[in-house]
Amino acid sequence: MALAGCAQAPPAAQTLTSSAVTRLPQPWPTAATVAGDAPPRILAVYVNRTTIGNGDEWRGRIVTSTNVASLEVRTESFSFVAARTAFGQFTFDVHVLDLPPQYRRGYMLQITARNTAGARDDRYVPIRFL
Repeated sequence: MALAGCAQAPPAAQTLTSSAVTRLPQPWPTAATVAGDAPPRILAVYVNRTTIGNGDEWRGRIVTSTNVASLEVRTESFSFVAARTAFGQFTFDVHVLDLPPQYRRGYMLQITARNTAGARDDRYVPIRFL
């Protein structure tokens, strides 16, 4: 699978990472209230680590505009949909059990927010599996 637009990525949303912090940075933004047909927007991305190894807990929190219907997190090797906890608030929690040797490398994590009309907003976060 090729990631469309990786070379010409839009400006990144504020991306915050930390391997030690378990609470979200403060002040954490709130979801932007917009009309349902407005373009979706990713406002902030938080992942607790960008270097992930076997046995790690990998968590992410994403704030978007309130009209985002789905938020996909993917690389060329995997894809999943983040859970919506409230309008404009998404989360994922992954326990990494074991990574085969062929997956242990750097990736560009693509985060795609879509509204019900199919319009999208993409953000990119470099990550590395060890």
